[in-house]
Amino acid sequence: MTMVKQIPILCILLLLCSNFVWAQKSVVLDDRAVRKQWEADQRADEYANSLRRRDWLKDRLILEMGMGTKFPAMGANWFGFGAGVEYITQWHASGFLTGGFILPHEDQAFPDYYTLDGGLGWRLGFGYYFFPKNPIHLSFQVSYGTVFYDHVSKPDSLTKVRPILVCYGYELDAVVSYLSDEWYFLQAIIGIYTIGNGIKASKSGKIGDDPYAADPYKDSFDSFGRSNPSWARTDDGYFSLVEKKNGKGGIPPVDIVFGIGIGFAFEELFPDDTELRRRERENTKIRQNQFRKEHSTTFRN
Repeated sequence: MTMVKQIPILCILLLLCSNFVWAQKSVVLDDRAVRKQWEADQRADEYANSLRRRDWLKDRLILEMGMGTKFPAMGANWFGFGAGVEYITQWHASGFLTGGFILPHEDQAFPDYYTLDGGLGWRLGFGYYFFPKNPIHLSFQVSYGTVFYDHVSKPDSLTKVRPILVCYGYELDAVVSYLSDEWYFLQAIIGIYTIGNGIKASKSGKIGDDPYAADPYKDSFDSFGRSNPSWARTDDGYFSLVEKKNGKGGIPPVDIVFGIGIGFAFEELFPDDTELRRRERENTKIRQNQFRKEHSTTFRN
């Protein structure tokens, strides 16, 4: 009789043990599944970030600002300051548009007496970037717009301001840039421009006794839209409106210019499936870390 009473107890114990065993087995299987998923995500991230497929230049939109050439111009003794937008396509060709201003400032030769006039400028250009798998990129850019400026050597007798002379032309730049998956964008620029010789090159222009009374922009446009307003025509020939340097008058028709820029680079605008899944995993990790941080803070309180 005692043996019969023990049978139900043994059945209950076996049932409890089986439930415990299945629960432990389920936990082990879940851990293995989580581990396998984590390993798969790690391999996917390694592939997504690998240099075999990474292209730092593909479909990047950049908001940039800087000084000197491209932003939008370098001058004889000062810099322009400006900003612009640039887009690099999947073929690593780019297009950009910049605009800016030249601040009026004191004449260094006559401080506290004469002022150099300010002005506006713009630049439209195209370029091509190299080394897409390296954060440091070399590019060549060609552009048209405000490429150089100087000031009339004779100031206005009333305002004591030396008027600005803005030159239009073409420029070829060699650019070293930093652009990776980070948000920041850096550029160092060196270029050569061509603006022609204006009136002097076209052998035209109004003849007058006072070259400073003439409109410097009248007939200053040379072939192909270039403009060099630094020359005026008088009875004695052509007169330089700017200070002579190295014995030469006028703004040089061809010269070297410099500039620097910084910018904000957006993520790749048209990512493939691999990149989309990588971003999803990254966002999931960020949310999980935020949840753990909030939970830990609540637990401590």
